[in-house]
Amino acid sequence: MGSIPYQRREKLVEETWKRCSLDVVRLITLCGKLCNDADVFSSPLEQFIIDRLEVAMIKKNPGMRNVLVAFVLAAGLAAGGCTWFGGPEAVIAVDVLQGVVPLTVTVDGSASSPEDAVVRYRWDPGTGDPVFLGRQSTYTYEHTGTYVLTLTVETDDGRQASSQVTIEVQAAVWVADTSLDQVFKLDLDGNVITSFSVPTSEPTGVTLAEVDGRNWLFVACQGEGNQRIFRLDPESGAVMDEVRAPANSPLFLSYGQVEPKRVWHVDGLSRKIYALNRTSLQPFASFGTNYFQLGDSPFLWDPQGLDWTGVTNTAGVLWYVEGETRMLYEITIVPRSDILAGLQLDLVEEGSSLDPALFPIAGIDWFDGMLWVVRHDHHQIVEVDPATGQMTGETIDGFPGADVSGLEFQL
Repeated sequence: MGSIPYQRREKLVEETWKRCSLDVVRLITLCGKLCNDADVFSSPLEQFIIDRLEVAMIKKNPGMRNVLVAFVLAAGLAAGGCTWFGGPEAVIAVDVLQGVVPLTVTVDGSASSPEDAVVRYRWDPGTGDPVFLGRQSTYTYEHTGTYVLTLTVETDDGRQASSQVTIEVQAAVWVADTSLDQVFKLDLDGNVITSFSVPTSEPTGVTLAEVDGRNWLFVACQGEGNQRIFRLDPESGAVMDEVRAPANSPLFLSYGQVEPKRVWHVDGLSRKIYALNRTSLQPFASFGTNYFQLGDSPFLWDPQGLDWTGVTNTAGVLWYVEGETRMLYEITIVPRSDILAGLQLDLVEEGSSLDPALFPIAGIDWFDGMLWVVRHDHHQIVEVDPATGQMTGETIDGFPGADVSGLEFQL
């Protein structure tokens, strides 16, 4: 049999490629769709491709056949987004992306791929805590803030991929209500997150303090003559400890988070500020009207708020609201300098005036650089600009009760 003339051979090649072009496009698409569901190097699929390309020219040129098969496979894998020649993919599922502190999130990396090849799931909560492992797990954010949660997956051959989501942890607000004998945990819109009854009546002050490595809720109660300060589990309300209050009209509480780490307390009848041991709640020291020596100026006559705030390189300051003068006072805490010297308080005598419309006040706290006060008769928690003493218009309201007292932002 003679050879094919040159011009006829060229025409045959042209016609052959035209006939092949549609099949090649279809094969590329097919490979892309199948790459994650089948072994593209298995005999049936490879033979199928070869069969579709078995035209006269390629039959006579096995080298050309192999090159074209490889091209179809590679193009199909790329077009279909196959990850066999790329890295793995980390996929995060999380049950909640925002909420109030403490916020527990459940995380799941099961959708990461390729599922059969991923051998390690490593989670970084973005808080500085150590990473934790597992396809599924939980983590509790103990403080407010915006955190980047990162999942890194690793395959059995050492390839890695990461993915991230943002977690928003918002402040919670604690208040007591003397008419309901309950404590409420609220979000910043005034919605109730949790609540529980106190062991005795007339709760007047609340604060959170760290004891033995975790936060506890401390509640002062007047108790119709059965004055008590309780340490409660903030999740369940279970009583962990209780002591008799140092005087007969316990009011507000606040916790100093740096040394000497005292629970600060003011009593309306004794007209004293007390520094309490956070573990035993026994008084270390007390400071009355005579101690501050303001002469004829009323001080500790009508306590309407007490709060501690931190100041860099100091033991912090106390903020006290005097209802008689409608003034806010700053008190510097001076830790003892030696074994013979006791804890001291240094009053900044020039207090600042507060808007008379705020009174009577039933508790204060600082949050996000602003003073917040319980506006008792309006059943509101309102933001106050400390520079002017005026309300800013930001409020928290709508929560239960009619006789709110005490205030603590949980951060």
